[in-house]
Amino acid sequence: MTEIIDLRPNKSLINSTFEKYQFSNEAVPIISENKLKNHVYRLEPNQNQESWLEARLFAFHNHLFNNVYDTSCWFIDETWAVWRLDEDSSLDQVYELHVDAQSSKVTYNPSIGFTSNDIVVISDGGGNLHILIGYAGENRKVFLMNPEESGVIMNVQYVEESSKVIVTMCAIVADDSQKKYTQLVLLSYSLCTEDGATKVHNIDKQILKVQGTVDYACVEENGDYLHSICQDNISFENDNVGVENAQVSEIRSEHPGVSSQIRIPKYYWSQDEDSLTVWVKVPKDRSDKRPRISVKPLELSVTIDDETLIQGECQHRLEENVATWRHKEGALQVELSKHESGLMWSELIKGDTGGECLPNEVLAAEIHTRLAHLCTDQQDNNAGGDQPCVGFNAEQLEECDLEGKDNFLQRINFLTRTTTHLARLGSNNHVLFTYKGKHGQTVCLRYDHDACIWRIGDGDAQWSLRHVLSFPGFGYVEASKTNKKFCVSPIDGSYIAIVEHTRHVFLYERPAVGAKSAKQRIVDLDCQASPIMGVVATNKYLIVLSKEKLYRLQIHT
Repeated sequence: MTEIIDLRPNKSLINSTFEKYQFSNEAVPIISENKLKNHVYRLEPNQNQESWLEARLFAFHNHLFNNVYDTSCWFIDETWAVWRLDEDSSLDQVYELHVDAQSSKVTYNPSIGFTSNDIVVISDGGGNLHILIGYAGENRKVFLMNPEESGVIMNVQYVEESSKVIVTMCAIVADDSQKKYTQLVLLSYSLCTEDGATKVHNIDKQILKVQGTVDYACVEENGDYLHSICQDNISFENDNVGVENAQVSEIRSEHPGVSSQIRIPKYYWSQDEDSLTVWVKVPKDRSDKRPRISVKPLELSVTIDDETLIQGECQHRLEENVATWRHKEGALQVELSKHESGLMWSELIKGDTGGECLPNEVLAAEIHTRLAHLCTDQQDNNAGGDQPCVGFNAEQLEECDLEGKDNFLQRINFLTRTTTHLARLGSNNHVLFTYKGKHGQTVCLRYDHDACIWRIGDGDAQWSLRHVLSFPGFGYVEASKTNKKFCVSPIDGSYIAIVEHTRHVFLYERPAVGAKSAKQRIVDLDCQASPIMGVVATNKYLIVLSKEKLYRLQIHT
């Protein structure tokens, strides 16, 4: 049975007194600037890749890849040479992809993934995978695999117990009606020693289908579970992992997918500063019945005949016995009054995940006015100097492309092919950034106007999801940066960087507990003619890759 998870932030990490990110003219030194021998390789979508899923995949592709196991950064240039930037700023060519004969088959930008045991996997974007074991030239072993599945590498996991490497790749494909969807391909390779030599064998391929975007995908260290954040439930396209079709059908009937479990909420609710409005669907045969509504200070109950529609403990106090109702378009609309005016509720009924909060457009406009100062790029109205203006990003997608689409965090068991854990994130709490650590993953989600950082660990029956850090007001700040391309943060969560399509980098430090402000710094790389193509954040440095240069910015000493 799927366990429904309520990702509720730790209240002690929410700073309700925070006011703004204050512009600071403190310099951010560029301690190294490497001019590249050749331009960074970049592939544009072809005439058959015109869906918004493909536009998004190409537009936000990060061409700089971070190896968390040795703090190096890798990229690929136009000659298909693979370069590595080490912590000491040395830049060396470490490998070369030979794809000239198949360049016409390259459909995605190349990508690189890292895992433990000195294993690097490189996709040329055309269906070939290069598995590198060991970094040193003489000691490195290279295996060219041809799974015939083009895509972008999202995750590489080494399963130590079985000496297996699992590569997760993302691609956009079309169904029979030519409607595009996202495909996740999980390729499993076995590492073994035969006659004293290391060998790599292809042992399994699983194909998963998602109607919508996939912002995050990761296989656990034990190789048994997949984590993902996407816009729909994930379904398997093939049945070749040792489970008979009849067994799979039985499992799916006992554990229905996400759509059948939570796609239709039991009720909707909205709020303004003084009141709450609740809409709950009423069975057709009772649409003319008079409801019984009980409103106590901390409890709400709505019933029709003997059927309970809503019942439970409210998050905050209501005005007792104050309610109005009416039947409207097959639903019962109930108006309630808050006891404390101005107090905004994050849920109607405590612990109830069956309802969905709808945004109040009038209230949202008021909040926009109140919080506009969070996005200022100036110290005050009299601050001198020219500040970067917001420009148009030809690569940016319209926000309306994603409106109304809910996001789900899922954990899937490969053996049973069922969703064991699921959290509904809604349509607004989207992913701001993800970070792969040596053990576990970091995911930053927008929560109302804040940014909440979660550590996702491995496990078995229990799944570790822990809210560890917050950036108050940053969800609003990020949404205001209309020219943004990348949003990144280091593993220690000391700052977040928003990097634009060209030239500008915005740095936001994490506020101290209870602080009313925090520093915002701006870096002008002066590279208008050389678009920014990748970025990696470390605890001390921000590494920025343009088409022809590699910058290292010192964030902390």
